[in-house]
Amino acid sequence: MAAQWLSNTSAWSARVSAAAASALSFLARPDQMRRIRQVLLCLLAFWAVLALSRLIWALVPAAEPVAAVTPEVINPVTSGGSAQDVDPVDIDTLVGWHLFGEVGETVVDMPLPEESASANSRDGIEDGARETRLQLKLRGVVSSTEDGLGYAIIENNNLQDVYAVEDKLPVSGEVTLAKVMPTQVVLDNGGTYELLVLYEDSSLGGTVPAQSAAPPAPPQPEVTDERHDTDTTALAQSYRDRLYQNPQSLAEVVRISAVREGSQLRGYRVSPGTDAAQFAQMGFEAGDVVLGINGVSLDNPTNTMVLYNSLRTAGEVVFELERGGQPMTISVNLDDSAAQ
Repeated sequence: MAAQWLSNTSAWSARVSAAAASALSFLARPDQMRRIRQVLLCLLAFWAVLALSRLIWALVPAAEPVAAVTPEVINPVTSGGSAQDVDPVDIDTLVGWHLFGEVGETVVDMPLPEESASANSRDGIEDGARETRLQLKLRGVVSSTEDGLGYAIIENNNLQDVYAVEDKLPVSGEVTLAKVMPTQVVLDNGGTYELLVLYEDSSLGGTVPAQSAAPPAPPQPEVTDERHDTDTTALAQSYRDRLYQNPQSLAEVVRISAVREGSQLRGYRVSPGTDAAQFAQMGFEAGDVVLGINGVSLDNPTNTMVLYNSLRTAGEVVFELERGGQPMTISVNLDDSAAQ
């Protein structure tokens, strides 16, 4: 049995060896080797294309499926009623409501809330106010309206400047100009109202009665200095514009101080400011006392408002003054055509 198995094994090995030798001899042929290489190259190329396509699809992001969202209706459309369900409009009732006022009714213009509040905030603040102890002197006032607005010429340490309502004064602490009146002003000293009188120990501190006629003008001066050249006219026009647009700037040109005889005001003494050349070009000299302007006497503070309004449209300004005890007049033209 063993001998037979060994004989069969040897025969099988011989057949395998013969088959392998035949295959090797077949493969060793050049034409067969070329075909095998071509087949292997085709398989390799197919595998490379397949791998590259899988790589490309792996890099491209896939679009996420968007779920269909049902839109929410905020204001659904409801079917309206028929025309027969609508109530008719009563025109006579609407007319009776007088939505736009009655015919012939008088319309009253009401002030704006801001204007009323601003005016009421200054009403009566001078009542009970004591005289200020600050080292300030009131040299002049320009009260524009009856609601306490205007400008005041206040002197501190021999320096004068023009201040408007709510301007801060050049003293220590929170001191502002709160109200301007014909003969005095009200100061807001840290929440406390104080009075600064135009003239101390003067009867002008009381209420000045209204005058029906203009005060008498001073005597006609003997010397007249007429300044009607073009340069002086242009300079005077610029001063008038600054008076209504920026009164504080005039303090750089001229300095003024009140002149009194006892308790009675006579006028205002003028002296040059920083530009003495322009002061002299207007015809003034240091120490001149201005007694009146355009026939309006300056011996009463209540005339300041009259003069302030008249200078807006004046074609000429005439200064009636006293120089060295002698009266004289300086006439300055404000009209370009007349100057030419």
